[in-house]
Amino acid sequence: MPVAAWVAVDWIDGERVRSTWRTALGYLVLTNLRCFGVSRAHELFPPRPWHFGPVFFFYNFRPPEVLLGRFVQLAEEHGDSGEVGRFAVRDPASVAAEISAAMESGRAAWNRRREETTRWLLARQRARFASNAGPPVMIRCSYCGNLANAMLRRCPSCGAGLG
Repeated sequence: MPVAAWVAVDWIDGERVRSTWRTALGYLVLTNLRCFGVSRAHELFPPRPWHFGPVFFFYNFRPPEVLLGRFVQLAEEHGDSGEVGRFAVRDPASVAAEISAAMESGRAAWNRRREETTRWLLARQRARFASNAGPPVMIRCSYCGNLANAMLRRCPSCGAGLG
């Protein structure tokens, strides 16, 4: 994958690349936390040569499907309203099998991140209560569902933007 394509990716702390496949429009990338597409930009994205997305996080991800013996379809678990991506790859059955194998460890990694974030937030809340600073306002992340301080710009668990 070209260096400019890697630069376009919004990386999450602790994320490691497991596999990369060439698609008809760019690349399909599998990491320890998610699966996403990186494609060549066109006139819709003039300042950047590469476009990042769609993104499928392992905590909210259906098992991949092989379509027409040519495509790998990835979808969120939110039924019809979730994001869907179809990627034309050379060997879709082996790509789907590798993604399926990575899903279990990916979900376990997200659960560990969620537990660490929860412990960290509780420790911070206890420290604030002890200093009589008042309780923080907590909101749920729309991507992973973790509680996060409303003053933060990004979720400490998944890195998604808050609010």
